[in-house]
Amino acid sequence: MSKALQNKSYMPAILAAGFVCLLGAIVNFPTERLDFKFLILFCFTLGLGSRITLQIPRFKSHIAVSDTFIFLALLMYGGEFAIVLSAVEAFFSSWRFCNKKITVFFNSAVMALSTTVVVLTLKLFGFYGESRLRGHDGDFGNFVIVLSIMALTQFAANTTFCSIYAALKSEKPFWETWKSQYVWTYITYIVGAGSAGFLLQLNERLGFGVVLASFPIIYFVYLTYRMYMKNVEISLAQVEQAQSHALVLEEQSRALAESEERFRSAFNYAPIGIALVSPDGDWLKTNNALSEMFEYSADEFLARDFQSMLYEEDLGPALIKLHELLSGKVPACQAEQRYLSKSGKIVWVSWSVSTAADTERERPNLIFQIQNITHKKLAEEQLEYKASHDALTGLPNRALFMTRLERALSKTKDDSNYKVSVLFIDLDRFKIVNDSLGHHTGDELLIGIAGRLHDCLRPTDLVARLGGDEFTILVEGIYDTNEVVRIAERINEKFAVPFNLCGQEIFSSASIGILHASENHATPAEMMRDADTAMYQAKRAGKARHEVFDRRMYVAVKETLRLETDLRHAVENQAFTVFYQPIYTLSDGKLEGFEALARWEHETLGIVPPAKFIPLAEEIGLIDQLGEQILRRACEQGHLLRANLPAGAPFSVSANISARQFANASLVKNIKKILGETSFDPRYLKLEITETVFLEHREKAVEMLLELHALGVEINIDDFGTGYSNLNYLSRLPISTLKIDRSFVSPIGANGENAEIVQTIVMLARNLKMRVIAEGVETEAQLQMLKKLSCEAAQGYYFARPMNFHEVLSFLESKSGSLKLADSGSFSGVSLFPTVQ
Repeated sequence: MSKALQNKSYMPAILAAGFVCLLGAIVNFPTERLDFKFLILFCFTLGLGSRITLQIPRFKSHIAVSDTFIFLALLMYGGEFAIVLSAVEAFFSSWRFCNKKITVFFNSAVMALSTTVVVLTLKLFGFYGESRLRGHDGDFGNFVIVLSIMALTQFAANTTFCSIYAALKSEKPFWETWKSQYVWTYITYIVGAGSAGFLLQLNERLGFGVVLASFPIIYFVYLTYRMYMKNVEISLAQVEQAQSHALVLEEQSRALAESEERFRSAFNYAPIGIALVSPDGDWLKTNNALSEMFEYSADEFLARDFQSMLYEEDLGPALIKLHELLSGKVPACQAEQRYLSKSGKIVWVSWSVSTAADTERERPNLIFQIQNITHKKLAEEQLEYKASHDALTGLPNRALFMTRLERALSKTKDDSNYKVSVLFIDLDRFKIVNDSLGHHTGDELLIGIAGRLHDCLRPTDLVARLGGDEFTILVEGIYDTNEVVRIAERINEKFAVPFNLCGQEIFSSASIGILHASENHATPAEMMRDADTAMYQAKRAGKARHEVFDRRMYVAVKETLRLETDLRHAVENQAFTVFYQPIYTLSDGKLEGFEALARWEHETLGIVPPAKFIPLAEEIGLIDQLGEQILRRACEQGHLLRANLPAGAPFSVSANISARQFANASLVKNIKKILGETSFDPRYLKLEITETVFLEHREKAVEMLLELHALGVEINIDDFGTGYSNLNYLSRLPISTLKIDRSFVSPIGANGENAEIVQTIVMLARNLKMRVIAEGVETEAQLQMLKKLSCEAAQGYYFARPMNFHEVLSFLESKSGSLKLADSGSFSGVSLFPTVQ
């Protein structure tokens, strides 16, 4: 078993044994013998006993009064009293000076255990009787034997337990530990036992009052002895100091003869450079280390001065420090500075300078201690470079860029002509490169982009990588702001050339936000915020372009942020309504149906157009909740609309599904749930989708649409011709209607001009066996041209404005007497997310 393991086992064993001894003493405690004398003895032991110790002259031990009181308790009251008193006294004594509480309990356990050993030993030798313990019947010899057994047994037990612990802890032999640390303590126990015997005899012969009166005497004797011991210590210390001083003088005398040679040797062969320099800066004496450091010989040093060897930029600060030293303002000075070696290399040194005492000179010479720290400085510069530069591209990182930007911004406050501009660059569709070609190729692309950005800058400009695919350029100085725009143009021109990475051509583009600092930009963070805003404006405008920040962008961002918060509350509170716009067949002018339009009435902004809040809902991930709310409202109100139609008239509601909703795998499931909960017949529901669905979701969207059609839901294409068109998907899906966007209808003039696109869409629909509905009809000329092109239906302000639900009910009621249904017998064109009408 190792010493460490034994030590860990030993302390718990002693704690357990001491606890058993203390518990046994408490259980067998003769409470009938407890009296006022013992309480006084108990209080003196705890209050004063452990605090009064007397050092034994010339020995490494002290006599503690508490030992006397414990032995006295054993003699007067028996072993149980002594065991309890020793354990409690050891606990409180250790608590005062020991930080580890486990050690406090260990010391208490040792005292309880060793006192128990004393009691058992007395019993073993037959001396544990009251007459023997108190020395009755004039048997003084046996009383002395009792005191000896108590002292020696307590000494042996206590020192043995402590020596074992110390030996295990220090891993030294037990015998060596006992001899060196505990052998001299036997005097403590002998004096303690003798003092206890003396106090006991006083008690037996003169009464406890005499014993009580002796306590102050003991305390004054202690104080007198303590003063005496301090005087002895002072005398001994003076003697030792005198002896030591004599030895020092003798040693100095002996060393003085050799000092000059040793100094010369230490000076010449010291591991650091040492030099003696005159107050004027001339080298007076140099050592070998200095010659190696600066590549000059001793004679070459003497022909020069230290000023000529200092790096020019460091000369001024060095002369100031030396002037303070020579004028007596400071006792020494230190600095880290650069020197030039004989070969012209820069040597970084750390030097300390003090004056050399010289009574014959008015201005003392200087002692230089010079240490070469060039390697340290190079390492620090390397660490500083890594901390301030991007590891991949080698460009400055965000921290360095912000530091430079803050410095440049502060210059504009001192010089009104000084300008600062920031270009915030974000790569377009960089994630596709990482996802398709791997991160290694993405890293190579970033390195290539960093190089091209460098080629677009002026020498004074700074380009940095913020992280990911974001870069920034700092332009500062006196320049024309149009030059910053030309930098952005050069960047896009450079990016138009493909990157050749691992034999593969990759095209990249960037959206760039430009910010020119103004009085509104007090901090770098504010500049970066507005430059970032301009960059996102460039992305929204179509990417691969640049935008210059203006205050309207900031206001728009704030408005968008506010609108986002309000939109979340509106979705949570279901604060949206549905407006309805009639759709008419063009062949006979009869009412065919309605288009439902989502409306949001904001508390302060009024009616918010769908074109504003629908894209925002898509961006922040609320489109699924919003779409379900509007669909549920349309289905619920559809029952009432149908009830206001003539008996037997067919009815249908069309709902536009956002392309983002097709990313939700539960879309079809949720639509089924709404139809079931509202009891709305799927045959009356028409879903309108935009062509972007096929671009973003492809086969997944086709599968969902086929599943919906299988329920009886009709599928229409909304805003046809404005986005991605794929005739393959149009032919594969059961699409019944194409809706022509108002942007194609509005240009139709009074004489029917500009109708070519509408004509093309109508012809395409005929070939695909689909119906056509035109949106945004506002003039009679537009209506007549649509009729001429055989367009089946139309809607717009020419026919009627959108109406809320109650207005629609009134409209149907007013028309109920003369309402004529189209031959098809259905309503169509209800859209949840239309363009603004």
